[in-house]
Amino acid sequence: MEPESHLSTLSAAAEALLRSADGAMDASVPSCPDWDVADLVTHVGLVWGWAADIVTTKDGATFGAPPEGPSEEQLLSWARAQQGRLLDALGAADPDAECWTFGEPRTARFWFRRQALETVLHAWDAESALGTPSRIDPEVAADGVDEHLTVMVPRSVRRSPGGWSGESVHLHRTDGDGEWVVRLGPEGAVATERAHSKADVALRGDAEALWLWCANRGTADGLGIEHFGDVQILAKWATEMVF
Repeated sequence: MEPESHLSTLSAAAEALLRSADGAMDASVPSCPDWDVADLVTHVGLVWGWAADIVTTKDGATFGAPPEGPSEEQLLSWARAQQGRLLDALGAADPDAECWTFGEPRTARFWFRRQALETVLHAWDAESALGTPSRIDPEVAADGVDEHLTVMVPRSVRRSPGGWSGESVHLHRTDGDGEWVVRLGPEGAVATERAHSKADVALRGDAEALWLWCANRGTADGLGIEHFGDVQILAKWATEMVF
């Protein structure tokens, strides 16, 4: 996906998230344990503002703060303002300008993708809190799998490098092109190939299901994913991967 597509995806997902949140702030979010919708809105608002500052300054930034003791209306208004700041910052940015990131590429292009995909995933969380979420576009979900394995998984493993000792996971998308093999550890090493290769455990499913599994939004069985091999690795993923 190109930056323009990521920007339109981000805008639509942010609107869907905030629309779901309106009037439902007290609803629990099953996919984000211990959070209600108000916590989710606070989180995305902080992340949107943080990313906007990074894109604008091209340097690292610290998280701001949400309004204290806000009403539902005030919290939504604040979050919408952060959404607007991020869309404005990305809309004015050169995607290929050097910029602080926590993954590749080291340009603003990283943030177009990262914010689009994080917002899509959290829109799914918000909709799940109210019932059945909308389906995620298959190509967006495939992009989510790819980014998760190449950016978010290495970041998680770097934070806890002792958890893995060389285990490998093969993901095979069934609703379009896409295969990945990720090898985990030892000592914090992560290697991801976009290829078909044998692994300790293999998963076959559509792009949405694979992405949701990667991001700990459900079990392989619960998401309708076929799996073969060492099932203990699937359970280990759920406990070791913290995003």
